[in-house]
Amino acid sequence: MEPLAYGRGTSRLKSGRLQSGRLKPVLQVAPAVIGAAVSVALVRSGFLGFLFLLPIGVVAYCFSPRYARICAVLVILGNTAFTLFTGSGGYNPRELWADILYLTALTTAFTWHAAPPARGPAFFRMPTVYRLIAGSVIGALAFALVIYTARDDWGFYALIREQAEALASLYAGASGADVVQQSLSAQYMTADIILETLRVVGLRGGILVSCMLLFFVSRQISLLITWLVRHKPVVNSAVGFHVRAECIWVLSFALLSILVGMRFGIAPLEIVAWNVLVICAILYMAQGVGIALFFFARIMSPALRIFLNLAILVMIFSPGINAVALGVLILLGIAENWVPFRAPKTNGPSSTPGMGE
Repeated sequence: MEPLAYGRGTSRLKSGRLQSGRLKPVLQVAPAVIGAAVSVALVRSGFLGFLFLLPIGVVAYCFSPRYARICAVLVILGNTAFTLFTGSGGYNPRELWADILYLTALTTAFTWHAAPPARGPAFFRMPTVYRLIAGSVIGALAFALVIYTARDDWGFYALIREQAEALASLYAGASGADVVQQSLSAQYMTADIILETLRVVGLRGGILVSCMLLFFVSRQISLLITWLVRHKPVVNSAVGFHVRAECIWVLSFALLSILVGMRFGIAPLEIVAWNVLVICAILYMAQGVGIALFFFARIMSPALRIFLNLAILVMIFSPGINAVALGVLILLGIAENWVPFRAPKTNGPSSTPGMGE
């Protein structure tokens, strides 16, 4: 009887091990599934919709890039299913697929930014800042496609105009009892002026900057959550980031093209030049951030670096302060073309930094 009992116990033990082995892959993929569910729910939440990329970043930094890519695929499938199911009643199919394409482009671009492949062509493994810019360009083009698709949709136009009117009334209410301010707001802060300003600024780099801010904020909050949950510091590649020397000529040519486009009324040239100028400014701002972090790394502890990241997020959403601070960082990045701040001191002539991670 004892051998028989021993055999049964062994079989049960082996069965338990087998079941545990079968459950292990499921448990490993669980963060990707949970992250995808949270992301799809955030898209449908309305007010918190701009955070829908955050779960992908958390999965990428807390677990692994592979699970982040699985999470992204599930997010795309979930958003596609929800959009087709909820919008099949009375929406234009062209607008539905444009919306699906927009969410797919943002999800794919951010996943590439946060969880790049370890192997493959060098293009897919480019430095972080370049992935941020390339992904933002993809997102901006997808958003432009959505706007172009909905150009004849009076419901969409009415929604945007309603938001502009609410903004104008909010500004008028903030002017108080001052008659002069009320007169100025009534003259220069109308819904038509706000819509025209949004159109002009959006085409001239506003949409591109919005996508960059969406990706950057999602990434920084993901890194913060990773540090709080896992106490796992993520290497900041911005410290060693350098812009190619040729970028200063691209920046100069973009400025010249803007002046030519404005002088002779060539709107397409001006729009393209403004977007190129924004890209160059972002690159030099990243280089300026790298210079600042290079000096801060010598005097700051990891905990203080987390507070620095929080301060950067607060600065981004603080009007006035962000413009001055970002301008200083851009100028600092441009200045490194002639002053090698991060290079060791030598007696020979300084050289323009090359590109690095």
